[in-house]
Amino acid sequence: MFSRLSAWITARSVPAGSAGRIVVLAPQQTLLAAADWLDELAATAGPLTLGVTDAERDGELPDQGGDRPAVALPPELARERLARLQPRAVVVIGPAGELGPSLAAITAPRLWVNAEGDAPAGFEWTGIFAARDQACSAPGARVIGDPIAGAVELPAAPAPDTAFCERFREYHEKGHPILLAPNTGPGEEAFAFAVLFAVLRKTAAILLLAPADRERHEPVYRDAIKYSLPIIRHNRFMTSFVPRKNRVYYIEDPETLRSAYGCAHVTLPGGTLAASETPPDLGLPLTHGSAVVCGPADNPARPDAATRLRLAAEHTGLVSRGSTPEEVADEVLARLAEGRTAQDRRDDLAQWQQRQANARSAVRDALTGSLANA
Repeated sequence: MFSRLSAWITARSVPAGSAGRIVVLAPQQTLLAAADWLDELAATAGPLTLGVTDAERDGELPDQGGDRPAVALPPELARERLARLQPRAVVVIGPAGELGPSLAAITAPRLWVNAEGDAPAGFEWTGIFAARDQACSAPGARVIGDPIAGAVELPAAPAPDTAFCERFREYHEKGHPILLAPNTGPGEEAFAFAVLFAVLRKTAAILLLAPADRERHEPVYRDAIKYSLPIIRHNRFMTSFVPRKNRVYYIEDPETLRSAYGCAHVTLPGGTLAASETPPDLGLPLTHGSAVVCGPADNPARPDAATRLRLAAEHTGLVSRGSTPEEVADEVLARLAEGRTAQDRRDDLAQWQQRQANARSAVRDALTGSLANA
């Protein structure tokens, strides 16, 4: 009873200064991640009001600063509250199905960004923009990349260290995959081993493991021995080739890790396998042409290049993700089954980066054009 009364009271009014603006509708975490893009959008298209689709009361979104009110707009309140907001335009980010009836009731331009799934029936969109191929089945959807992340920077592709990779010749000749878990932190080595065990149920493989913290090298190595996996320490390896019976190649210095990126078929980035304050390095494996599969851990929202790259790569399908070691292993096997070469992936990466560079301008131009014609 009280919750229904609270919702009715909330719907009867909107915060002062929130009406007559462009309304951006999305869940709270999406709006937080999109803060710098929304700054750009406001500078070119006009003032914004944030419609928080998973909030029940106004003010539940942390203050982003500046003139940007936040309004609770869950599906059950959206129809009445949108009418009171009298938006100049509405930008929906992410799935839009439950908002369909509310959006059909307004006449302002409607843009759908990072569109997923089926389009709500009963009205036409001014523009539909998907982050990746086959994400949205709506007619007229354009695949533009992810404007939340926007343009991303990648390191220059280094020359491969063929001498180092030659020691894994037997794995290449037999078609056995080489996995790399670089810059791992506490809890991540166990996750990587669980992925390896799941992969080994389907095919022989070797894991190149490189903990980030030098102080953890000895403890992690001792723990690794307990898994009864044949393991080689790079710094104590004295022969030319790694025998196929080995399952873990242990790396303890940054120079060797840099060489290892060029050998890996699939990379499991540290910083994604378990909770970590360290942003994962996706740039190096991508520029080397490795497939990348992330784990379930997210880093705190921050505007740095590493977080921006991961956000864009996951939203657009450039990299895969799994919630458990078994799901990550399934993604590893799926990437291997595609039969794509490192050069194939580098070619795709160049096209993807260009698409990302233009994602924000595509939405900006559609929004400003629709406002000019309204």
